[in-house]
Amino acid sequence: MRRLLWIPFLALSLTAAAATLEQIVDDTLAAPIRDRKFSGVVLVVKDGRPLLRKAYGLADRTLGTPNTPETRFMIMSVSKQFTAALVLRLAARGRLGLRDRVGDYLADWPREWEAVTIHDFLSHSAGIDIDTTYFWLVLHHPEYWPNPTERPPRYEPRALVTPPGTVFVYSNVGYVLLSMIAAKAGGRPFDELMRDEVFCSLGMDHTEPERRGPVAGRARGYRRAADGFELSEQKTIDVVGAGDLVSTVDDLAKWDEALGDDRFLPAALRSAMFTPHVPGRKGGIGYGWFLRTGDNGRPLQSHPGSGAGFRAWNYRLPEDRIDVIVLSNVFDDVAAWMPELLARIETAIERNGG
Repeated sequence: MRRLLWIPFLALSLTAAAATLEQIVDDTLAAPIRDRKFSGVVLVVKDGRPLLRKAYGLADRTLGTPNTPETRFMIMSVSKQFTAALVLRLAARGRLGLRDRVGDYLADWPREWEAVTIHDFLSHSAGIDIDTTYFWLVLHHPEYWPNPTERPPRYEPRALVTPPGTVFVYSNVGYVLLSMIAAKAGGRPFDELMRDEVFCSLGMDHTEPERRGPVAGRARGYRRAADGFELSEQKTIDVVGAGDLVSTVDDLAKWDEALGDDRFLPAALRSAMFTPHVPGRKGGIGYGWFLRTGDNGRPLQSHPGSGAGFRAWNYRLPEDRIDVIVLSNVFDDVAAWMPELLARIETAIERNGG
């Protein structure tokens, strides 16, 4: 009898906790929405169970189409997590080694950079000047140059700025090169490998790269303007593997859930993904993740995305089994409200015994 009485009580407790959490999120987002700094979807998951899944604002302001929890957004640099995952899957299959030299996979790799390894690009610590790396890329692979009517910048050899594996310098082009390495090691085009090895494996049916114009049905990206919003679009051919994916909060939740055990990635490689290989400004740098300790002393794994009128955040609090995923189709460079939102969500769950 006590067992039967406990079940409806538990259901009521969860419903009350979810209602409280929704009110807290609504209150925190009220100012960003009013100030035209946010429009999108928030998903909060605890122990694999959604506590909040809610959309705000418009996906297309011309058509008046509202955002829904199923709306697809560009996730920009959150894409790097999936490139890192593909590289690790290939490593698990013995198709490459994380300490392999980049020059073993890329033709015409400069001798000045011969010490750089796959690990160094994964951890943003290759030690190569970022602009020089990009100039090398578009010289040897002009398909990555987004402005075919203009001449790419001139490439001139330059020595390493710092020893590989020692200093963090965030690099989009490093992940573009990782996409090329993955294709070489895997023996198939990068997009095919990503689809089969990562998205299909995890049931991420609404995630795909954007290549030739906006993916059908995704939200449109906007910037705040003096009298409203202006459409913001950009090509993604120069950020293949670094910032070109379109996804949903539900697909990202599937991804976060897959990182909780060894079924998708073997334990040693999953550990490598979340190891702080070099120090950053606020913590360590893993493979596609920023790693730091939260105010409560527990680990926080995260990565933001930014560009083309979008912002994206993927947060994992692994010890608490909490995921917070926020996708927005309004670009807000500072997004000072985001840390407050995360802190208030975490506090609300703790107070309700989550």
